[in-house]
Amino acid sequence: MTNLQRWLFYAALFAVPYFAIVLGTVQTAVTTKYLLHIQLLPLLLLVLFGIYSVWTVLYRTFTFNDCPEAAKELQAEILEARKDLIAKGFKFRD
Repeated sequence: MTNLQRWLFYAALFAVPYFAIVLGTVQTAVTTKYLLHIQLLPLLLLVLFGIYSVWTVLYRTFTFNDCPEAAKELQAEILEARKDLIAKGFKFRD
């Protein structure tokens, strides 16, 4: 099962009962009492998903690991490549 299929399955698990309640196919005392809350549920879920997304991006940005040894190694490789290109006649505009 691909991720798309899984998320479509989850969406269907939410959408089928949701539309049954909103369109009036299923009616109970609870659904009539809380119909406005049920109708606003997708908006609430969208807001919660947005908050989760922002939190995840910010958390992973602030906890991003630095690798100073890898940076030094990369700088050395860049310097080596520049020297090789200069030896082959390439001229850099610094």
